[in-house]
Amino acid sequence: MIFASDLDGTLIYSNRRLGRNPVSVPVRSVEVYNGKEISFMTEKAITLLRELADEMMFVPVTTRTAEQYNRISLFREEIRPTYAITSNGAVVLKDGNVDMQWQDYVRAKIDGSTASVEDVKRKIEETPGALLTEPIHVVDRFFVYMIIKPPLSPERIKDYSRWAAEYGWIFSVQGRKVYFIPSFINKWDAVNYVAEKEGKKTVFTAGDSNLDVCLIEHAKFGLIPRHGEAAVNFGHLGLTKKTGVLAAEEIIETILSMRLPSIPEIR
Repeated sequence: MIFASDLDGTLIYSNRRLGRNPVSVPVRSVEVYNGKEISFMTEKAITLLRELADEMMFVPVTTRTAEQYNRISLFREEIRPTYAITSNGAVVLKDGNVDMQWQDYVRAKIDGSTASVEDVKRKIEETPGALLTEPIHVVDRFFVYMIIKPPLSPERIKDYSRWAAEYGWIFSVQGRKVYFIPSFINKWDAVNYVAEKEGKKTVFTAGDSNLDVCLIEHAKFGLIPRHGEAAVNFGHLGLTKKTGVLAAEEIIETILSMRLPSIPEIR
């Protein structure tokens, strides 16, 4: 069995997210950046995740780059997943090293694509009336993201979504961040690659954003935190009862309750 889960807003939570839903239970920092504690989990969630990782394969799945993922001390010092998936599925790490078989596959897809990150970046820059208050960030040759302030209008979101689809890309709004990602770079394909490589037939998942919907749709069972943006249109796929940092506890407890120790893994 595999539990493949998104991180930010699903298992780990920023100061900003904690502030929205303050809790009275013990929380612990799991990430420090520039001397500041920036991501947290409850002590209970950490204990539960450690138990889960001892009983099944735990695979963190994130839109973070590998460098950003490696900032999470919990996965360096306490719970050490064999695999991690970063850059929204573009990179598979095994024991901290890039899986070159998957990387070659992604690079080949990029080389055969009708639009490159440079094409998309140029299109964004040429869009009339675009509100670019921050630089456009290109993540390797994988995808493009921006930090937007003020929020995009519904009309601009519709325009971006339309022409991204024409390129064969996905446009996604994640708070102040907006992403343009090729459709062939997605979290589920990378998870499925790991599952097939390891001979795992049962995959459980969790994720809060629209970029995580593919994980929820294709897994044997998946959960969306009730506070997540994916809950708006995809709540029928499975929602937590709790919100905020406490949703992480519920997600892990639910997955643990579904383990079937008496039935051997089918290979």
